[in-house]
Amino acid sequence: MDEYNVYIDESGDEGIKRGSKWFILSAIIVKKDYDLTLSNKILKIKSAMNMNRKDQLHWNKILKYDKKIQIIYDLIAENFKIIHIAINTYEINKLKSKDLYPYFMSYLIERVSYYITNNKGICNIFISTRNENSSEKNNYLKNELTNKRHYHHIMTKCIKDIKFIDNRDRNLLQLADVCCSSFAQAIKNNTNQEWEYVIKLKSNIWNYKGKIIGYGIKFYPPIEWFKNFPNMLNLMT
Repeated sequence: MDEYNVYIDESGDEGIKRGSKWFILSAIIVKKDYDLTLSNKILKIKSAMNMNRKDQLHWNKILKYDKKIQIIYDLIAENFKIIHIAINTYEINKLKSKDLYPYFMSYLIERVSYYITNNKGICNIFISTRNENSSEKNNYLKNELTNKRHYHHIMTKCIKDIKFIDNRDRNLLQLADVCCSSFAQAIKNNTNQEWEYVIKLKSNIWNYKGKIIGYGIKFYPPIEWFKNFPNMLNLMT
């Protein structure tokens, strides 16, 4: 049975109908025995950008196109999968703001658990936590994700553990930030350049029987994505 590590990051505001319109949650999934190789690739990317190994690689702080596209090219051949959940917070009517994060984290982990189960594996999940997140909040979320009352049909038997880790402490949480923030910027700005970063990584986005929408990319509420984001058609070819 293969063992996987899953790294989850977020972009946008958690509140409903306030702050950012889109709240993005992204997971990267990597086989545990490839974890170190991929982590070392992030260190090489940092070195090429004249960053120290302990510096935080943060997509939104990288401003130049040539640096961003080089990061993407450095990642194309690497062995990991991506799952994005894009939530339009302006269209949420039945949740309170405080429930948005646990509800959609549960939704994302449901998708992750389907991927792991389909591949007959088990996984450890590492969630990027903000400094302001209390241990009480994290413990509450962990309980919501693993007990019998969880929001979605999570295949809990495939999950070994869920941990909350500061983004600065794991290179692969910083990779999750690259994937999450680049997708969030494409959704927000909807330009050819922003979508280029996402499209270059299309082979890394989870597809099931050739389908990306509904698997590697999930919109909530469902939208006519081909009208709103026509650049995404390039992910389907």
